[in-house]
Amino acid sequence: MNDTQAFTLFLKNTKILYVEDDREVNSLVSEVLGSFTDYLYTAFDGKEAWQMYEQYAPDVIISDIEMPKINGIELINKIREVKKDNKTQVIFSTAYSDERYLLKAANLNIQGYIIKPITYQKLKDILKKLYVTLHDDHNILFKLNDDLQYDLDNGILIYDDEKIKMNNKERKLISLLIENRNKVVFYEEIENKIWTSEDESMSDSALRTLIKNIRKKSPTKIIENVSKQGYKIIVS
Repeated sequence: MNDTQAFTLFLKNTKILYVEDDREVNSLVSEVLGSFTDYLYTAFDGKEAWQMYEQYAPDVIISDIEMPKINGIELINKIREVKKDNKTQVIFSTAYSDERYLLKAANLNIQGYIIKPITYQKLKDILKKLYVTLHDDHNILFKLNDDLQYDLDNGILIYDDEKIKMNNKERKLISLLIENRNKVVFYEEIENKIWTSEDESMSDSALRTLIKNIRKKSPTKIIENVSKQGYKIIVS
């Protein structure tokens, strides 16, 4: 798995809270953020954002500064001081007119700023910068269903906190299927990616045995055969 694939999969499971009082901007930026993560929460003011922070414990907060009820500075100060939380990554979205606030933000352990208007590329660039820090604190966990996750860093299935180890070929196959989770992975690609030059050519029986062993280890069915084509991962 290359760095881009690791970044994409990791971000899919990163909880992001986006706070913006302008509903049109909120809707547009939320649509972009939704292409990065499966766990996006949105709020329209600092008070609502505080409630969502307590409920969902986001990994990343992207917040406007000047908002009604509780502004962005007050929101993050409350998170840092009241909750003693210095791990949640914080990005402020700012207009040039917000410069008067930035000095107040200097001591809040802010990871960066996005100057409005917010674009896809600006978001991608700043989330890539956060990736290294976030990855240091969390392994890349891919959620297969409500009970089952796959640790992409260590090649381990996690079922209700129980760790189920995979062998080398099992890890490679599950990772390959997750990378291509929206489509069928054909037999030829499986052979090219999983069977190395040191192995004999992939036989039908060898592949079936590999799938059978994964299914034995997994408490739920996670791999589906697509007749005469290949396999795909089941994500629910």
